[in-house]
Amino acid sequence: MQYRGRFAPSPTGPLHQGSLLTALASYLDAKHHGGKWLVRIEDLDRPRCDYAHEHSILTTLEAYGLEWDETVLRQSDQPERYEEIYQGLLNRKEAYLCDCSRADLKNRGALNHYDRFCLNKQNVSQPAAIRFKVTQTSPFEDRLLGQQAISSGGVSDFILLRRDGFIAYQLAVVVDDYDQNINQIVRGSDLLLETEKQRALQLTLNYPMLEYAHLPLVLAEDGQKLSKQTFATAIKRDAKSIYENLMLALQRLGQLTEEPETPDDPVNLLDYATKRWDISKVPKVIKTTT
Repeated sequence: MQYRGRFAPSPTGPLHQGSLLTALASYLDAKHHGGKWLVRIEDLDRPRCDYAHEHSILTTLEAYGLEWDETVLRQSDQPERYEEIYQGLLNRKEAYLCDCSRADLKNRGALNHYDRFCLNKQNVSQPAAIRFKVTQTSPFEDRLLGQQAISSGGVSDFILLRRDGFIAYQLAVVVDDYDQNINQIVRGSDLLLETEKQRALQLTLNYPMLEYAHLPLVLAEDGQKLSKQTFATAIKRDAKSIYENLMLALQRLGQLTEEPETPDDPVNLLDYATKRWDISKVPKVIKTTT
């Protein structure tokens, strides 16, 4: 089976050091194994997404030599596909309507673990969300973090379609990975707990199980995850910055034990890194901050 991986940024801001590390790791893992590397734009949260950020992300990837295979998929172009899946789940009683507000959940102590209050409710007020009925889960082996058991309390029923009509991330990512024949996921460890939910949905939909590798996060000096929400600085695209940022990312990924015998050229550096890529050298924690 051919390796098929992906990088799936949300266009809510430009690429920064943290997202570059994820993009680079997923790219190198795919190319080292002779596979395909796809780019998907996860733009479901339309109020927070901006085409200018999407353009910036794609042009930055190109500038850094991270060329993707196949056409870029945008989640905003897929509403009918997602509807097909959640309607099928509803018809098979594998999902159900839920009109619980956040206040309702808080009052019942069900914010973090849904109590199935609406599972058999006859008269659900509108607008209603759609929840997935979790019936099966399974542990998995993370390529970096080892065996991952199901969290205490299990996976609770989660949202597929929000009350405001927006498709939930869990539904979209599972359907997209299936439609794009993705079989390898290399992403940040902030998404580790989401894997349980995605695997539960994959099992019910009879989708193939994927392999996962969850990378350590790049932290800001205050200890927070480096992200667009914490106003992480965009990476520069001049030749000097590109080479230096790639070198820094490779060092953080544990891939540079010695200075590469290449000129200061990103193309040669990526070729060097692809041939020598070893995911087992990626550290559990990135101590360097930015």
